[in-house]
Amino acid sequence: MTFKVAVLLATVLATSLAVPTPRHEFSDFFIHADPNARIVGGSQAAEGSVPYMVAMSNGLLVRSFLCGGSLISARHVLTAAHCIEAVFSRGALSSSLRVTVGTNRWNSGGQSYSLSRNVTHPNYVSATIKNDIGILVTSSNVAFSNLVQPVVLSYDYIGAGVRSKAAGWGRIRQNGSLSPTLLQLIVTTIDGQQCVREVAQRAAELNIRAPAVEPHIELCVYHSPGHGMCNGDSGSALVIESSSLQIGIVSWGMPCARGAPDMFARVSAYEDWITRAMA
Repeated sequence: MTFKVAVLLATVLATSLAVPTPRHEFSDFFIHADPNARIVGGSQAAEGSVPYMVAMSNGLLVRSFLCGGSLISARHVLTAAHCIEAVFSRGALSSSLRVTVGTNRWNSGGQSYSLSRNVTHPNYVSATIKNDIGILVTSSNVAFSNLVQPVVLSYDYIGAGVRSKAAGWGRIRQNGSLSPTLLQLIVTTIDGQQCVREVAQRAAELNIRAPAVEPHIELCVYHSPGHGMCNGDSGSALVIESSSLQIGIVSWGMPCARGAPDMFARVSAYEDWITRAMA
């Protein structure tokens, strides 16, 4: 009996520590899902300044950070499809998945909620990270407060030159250390065709195979070398700085803040799907 209990405990612990990683055609670029997390070159976000911020974590005995997300209603969290794929591709992990709101520390404070279901875009292509959008549905209504509020989605097409804010728990650099606190970074959107050229050029310079950028469904942003998204930021929201309307979802990029744009799923391309998925 004691042996059986010990085996069961070891199995639960191993499951709680596991962080599945989706496989992709392009092994040299990175998707931003990783447990060791914060934005490169960002500044610490003030408590309550990102009230829609959601932390996805899993594990029974030990919590492991997975991805970010944004609260878009009392029951719905918007995130990246590859974040959902990472968890629900292995059913053993799905029951321990939680979303936490109301805190700048993913592993303490706030309020956590279990999930009843998930919805991934039917045309999500994991090999090239396209249509990288999904929704998690909580098992009960999220309680709103001064620290917890849903973000408003913008379905206007966003062009170049829009100052925007991204927040997340991504690495401070490639293979960098874990940050327990939420960081944010002000970035600027760039023209789609310019992004296509710059990503291809930078990938060639770095000898990295990267997916082709598709501007009609992806939104590109850039700050400067040494500033940008990194592993752990996946699923987090990009909002217009002046209005806090959400326009993008952190999707993929080249590791990490090395002078290339970062790619976000373009919210305006998915208005019909989001409306149906929330119905």
